[in-house]
Amino acid sequence: MNIHLESLNIQRQYARRILLDCIMIPAAFYLAILVQHNGSYDTNQLVLLAKYLIPMTAVHITINAISGIYRRLWAFADLRDAWHVLRASAISTLLLWGGNFLFAWFPGLGSGVIIIAGLLNAFFSTGFKYRRVLLPASHKEFLHSIQAAHKNDCAENALIVGTNTIARQIASQFAYNNKPAKINILGFVNDDPEKNGMTINGITVLGTLAQIPELVKTYAIDVIIIAVEEMNHDELWHLISICQETPAQIKVLPTVTDLMSRQYEDPLTLRDLHVEDLLQRRPLQVDSQLCRDLIHDKVVLVTGAAGSIGSELCYQLCRYEPALLLLLDNNETGLFELNLDLNRKSRIPVLLLLADITDRPKIETIFHIYRPHLVFHAAAYKHVPLVEINPDQSLRVNIKGTMIVSEMAHTYGAQRFVFISTDKAVKPKSVMGASKYACEIWLRALDKQSGTIFSIVRFGNVIGSRGSVLPIFARQIEQGGPVTITHKEMKRFFMSIPEAVNLVLQAAAFGQGGEVFMLDMGDEVRIQDLAERMIRLKGLRVHKDIPIEYIGVRPGEKLHEILSYDEEERLPTHHPRIYQLQTNGTLPPLDLFQTAVGKLELFPGKPEGANQLHEGIFCLATQAFDQLVPPTRQPYTAVPNLPDPFSKTPESTFAWRSQNL
Repeated sequence: MNIHLESLNIQRQYARRILLDCIMIPAAFYLAILVQHNGSYDTNQLVLLAKYLIPMTAVHITINAISGIYRRLWAFADLRDAWHVLRASAISTLLLWGGNFLFAWFPGLGSGVIIIAGLLNAFFSTGFKYRRVLLPASHKEFLHSIQAAHKNDCAENALIVGTNTIARQIASQFAYNNKPAKINILGFVNDDPEKNGMTINGITVLGTLAQIPELVKTYAIDVIIIAVEEMNHDELWHLISICQETPAQIKVLPTVTDLMSRQYEDPLTLRDLHVEDLLQRRPLQVDSQLCRDLIHDKVVLVTGAAGSIGSELCYQLCRYEPALLLLLDNNETGLFELNLDLNRKSRIPVLLLLADITDRPKIETIFHIYRPHLVFHAAAYKHVPLVEINPDQSLRVNIKGTMIVSEMAHTYGAQRFVFISTDKAVKPKSVMGASKYACEIWLRALDKQSGTIFSIVRFGNVIGSRGSVLPIFARQIEQGGPVTITHKEMKRFFMSIPEAVNLVLQAAAFGQGGEVFMLDMGDEVRIQDLAERMIRLKGLRVHKDIPIEYIGVRPGEKLHEILSYDEEERLPTHHPRIYQLQTNGTLPPLDLFQTAVGKLELFPGKPEGANQLHEGIFCLATQAFDQLVPPTRQPYTAVPNLPDPFSKTPESTFAWRSQNL
């Protein structure tokens, strides 16, 4: 139905434009006779013209159609489009003149009429199509006078930062095609002094970036629209700091990830500035065909489907039309809401699987019935302090659950298995990180003996995930503070969820078996800088309106994260932001690893066994299997003062664990 309506709209557009030419082209020929005869009409010429008018008009319209004149969007036309109009008119004129000169197509009609009519038609056609550009000044002056007369308080004066193509398109859209927005573009600002005072499509370049506060005051600017490209974090923040010196609202365009996640349909839609914009990097290039070849018409299983990464995986997988999408999670509400959203956005067959990845019979039944071709394993416990005081769940879910799902993928012949890892798996200080690295070891060892391709994708923090600092800081600022930071020098890598998932899909297509892929996370961001910028984005003052409080490093946390071990060599792939990590380290026999995990399962999930369980998980990560001693009948000494994961105590309770990974 939608396709039919779109086709109907296109046909109507064509019909209107052809109808306009049916008026302009004959008018050009009649005016040509008037010009050739010095303002008087020759009756004979008029009779002849009436006889030949339909075929001559048909020639012009046919050449216009062949040249694509009727398919162009003239609201955003530039000189290249004007050249197409002039060329089409010239071809039509030469064709009519040549046919008349060589073959007497129009006997009695002078060649001068054909040539003059061609020139007039080119003038009319170009002038009409560029009317928005050729007459902007008078148009704007008229609108200003009307607004002043009626005191239209709804219109907002806007200043555009930038003079690139996107900035010009925004100006054109709001000046002529977006009347309900009631935004009045008063000028551009740009850091090129040579452009000052010049006009672009009738809109003046008023000054440089440093002059923004003065221009906002002089021209009563209500909105500042940032439309710059290729600006790094520091430059963008400097620009935002200048804009924040003014009372004007700051608006930006949707990012590539916004458009990928379909939050905005129109790339020229304006939205409020968020702190996430300060973390954005160069636009992501995606090999969609490679992903489609991997996913199209396949049965795909996503574990942890209701989580931040898992749900985004489901959204993006739907774009490549799998035959069936299996959503597996033990979060009933999350699965239900995800299914509602997927049904609204796509028509891909989806099956909800309410299951725990540690339930071996249930997982085996799923693989036996549905035989997934691809498995994306995102299910895990990821909150570092919580996992730190619940190591039994790290063993049960992160390690044992991964072993069960990967064994089923191997047993039932899945083509690929993609494991979502973390930067915390590199030289881990936390049980969560150690459990993830232990899973990497297991999967690489399993790949050596399996026909299934097992790949690992390692990356850092994602913006907006559950437990991420950004929503926590936003909530604390909204409540009036304080904003709590663990340490002044705490730094983290950040990436948006859609970007991370897109790269995961690309890396999955690259996998040949046993690889560890690392995503390019850009530069580390200091958490304190992030908090201060979020406070300032709200128009508040750091330490005055919103205090910052330091609560100390929590158990398992590191001040800095790294993405690879020293001995792992970074090799480039076909994608500039995906690296393959190559290491020559030895891998354990599968039965030895399974025996070690079996020993750890004997430890009770109580405080008496927490000490040994912590140490045991790190032994798995370092392959120190001979150090694992099963529990004796005598209880172990309880870990003293087991910490609260949200406690403000800076010292680490588990100082005994390995520091040399």
